[in-house]
Amino acid sequence: MHEWSVMQAVVESLLRFAHEEGLKRITLVRLAINQIAQLDLEILREAYKVLTENTLAEGSKLEITVVPAVFKCNNCGYEWSFNDALQQIKRATSDFSIVDEEGTSDPPLHYMPMLIYSYLKCPKCGSRDFSVKETSSIKIIEVEGEV
Repeated sequence: MHEWSVMQAVVESLLRFAHEEGLKRITLVRLAINQIAQLDLEILREAYKVLTENTLAEGSKLEITVVPAVFKCNNCGYEWSFNDALQQIKRATSDFSIVDEEGTSDPPLHYMPMLIYSYLKCPKCGSRDFSVKETSSIKIIEVEGEV
């Protein structure tokens, strides 16, 4: 479960931040997760709950916002959404998936979101020269706590 390792890194960052800032308790954490990462939000929430047990973040509120992926062709200027791109992605990855330790088959983008550049092209002009407006898979947006 990739979500557990992602959340472990988030929790470690939060605890390091809290220590540096002299927080005695973390009360709220806001995360932004890029839609391209295709992370399971329920698994992330469960991982957060378990990984923060017996830490100064235990019992804190976790808020997650999914950031829509928007692509823009650098050739013709056309913009499209991740949902528009899903068919291309499914065709490109149909013969390839990564099987995790539980036997679940995941698309490669789940582990390496920036592979998107190898799977997509502009639906209007066919160019592979495009940009993604938000590239981070996950960001800690805000942390609230008690000093």
